[in-house]
Amino acid sequence: MSTTEGHEGGTGFTAAELVTRLARVQQAVGAAAHGAAGGARARLVKLTTVASLSTATAADRGSCVIVVPSQDEVDELAELGEPWPGLLVVTRGTTLPATMASAGVVTVDSTRLALATLSQAFDLRPTEPRVVDPDARIAADAALGDGVSVGPGVVVAAGASVGAGTVLRAGSYVGAGSVIGADCVLHPHVVIYDGIELGARVQVHAGTVIGADGFGYAASPHGAAKIHHLGSVRIADDVEIGANSAIDRGTLDDTSIGARTKIDNHCQVGHNVVIGSDCLIAGMTGIAGSVRIGDGVIIGGAVGIADHVVIGSGARIAGRSGVTKDIPPGETWAGFPARPYRQYTRSLYLAERLETIWHHLRGSIRTADSNNDRDDTAAEAQNSSRDPDEPGPAER
Repeated sequence: MSTTEGHEGGTGFTAAELVTRLARVQQAVGAAAHGAAGGARARLVKLTTVASLSTATAADRGSCVIVVPSQDEVDELAELGEPWPGLLVVTRGTTLPATMASAGVVTVDSTRLALATLSQAFDLRPTEPRVVDPDARIAADAALGDGVSVGPGVVVAAGASVGAGTVLRAGSYVGAGSVIGADCVLHPHVVIYDGIELGARVQVHAGTVIGADGFGYAASPHGAAKIHHLGSVRIADDVEIGANSAIDRGTLDDTSIGARTKIDNHCQVGHNVVIGSDCLIAGMTGIAGSVRIGDGVIIGGAVGIADHVVIGSGARIAGRSGVTKDIPPGETWAGFPARPYRQYTRSLYLAERLETIWHHLRGSIRTADSNNDRDDTAAEAQNSSRDPDEPGPAER
């Protein structure tokens, strides 16, 4: 349960203030207020869930905001009875029980997008002071923009540049000549190798490494000979990368990630990979070298993608798939090896029926064998009953 204080007009928000925030993304969310429980001046200080509301006191309920994505949850909320939350956000077309006529309701096209908007408003986690900690090590020729926050143990190497408003949290490292854009956040112990470029508003979560050498070797009489990686990593604006992920630098060309792409925790992006804009890549995914991924691709968790594969824009890959060949734009693939989703589900259906098919086939084989045995027996009996002196059919 998130709480907020110190906003417009005092602690929390009024319903009207929150509706205004939703309306700022009106092209995606059509917000319309139908009243507000507790009056127009009531302060809403908690963003919570139906489950949490069930344990809240009657006095607290009126200060809560709830985003309810389904009709089932609306019905569950109705069973709790009054007092209703201070503001209820529901999908357009949701039916409210008559008992909830007095509730303050906002209808939206997307409750998911509404949750994103409201969670930003109620996010009051502490922010770092815009100072350079005395325990940080900043190279003499490194450039820090206005309002940069540098935590203890941070290292900014020679020739690096950090944009205005960026936050470098404790123990993070920015390598020589790297460029970090404005308003970025490097969480604790992020490592940015030398010569890497991050755009504006990039978030990199704790423990992630960007710019290490890729896995490239050549066979030699003396074992694997290292191929030195001379490329870089280029990350566009508004990208977010989860914790403990690794993005390798290119061999000769750069590894690149397009604007607004989101990469989850524990992901591996190999050398020379090019990822388009607006992609979503879930945790534990491994992308081998030189893969090309188009715009708007969605990749489920624990997916493995073989090297040099091309994935078209708008494609979707189900979790735990193993991709070994190109995927056309807009298609959904699944399984190992990954294949079009209808083929995958068909193979699952047939696999479930293999035992039944086998029993049916074995029964048919036994019946055929039995019929053949009976035919042979009848033929032998007919031959044994024939007069030896009587010519057979072939002799007549």
